[in-house]
Amino acid sequence: MIAEGVETIEQRDFLLDSGCDEMQGYLHSRPVKAEGIAALLMAEQWGRQE
Repeated sequence: MIAEGVETIEQRDFLLDSGCDEMQGYLHSRPVKAEGIAALLMAEQWGRQE
């Protein structure tokens, strides 16, 4: 199951308890322009936020 539009910790917790596999939404990240995806992924890979 994939959930879209997850904005609160309460929503996340409910979805986790319900067996949701993947989530996206403002809780995890604001929208990112295509040009910024590589930098975001590299920062997450190395455990830092830019």
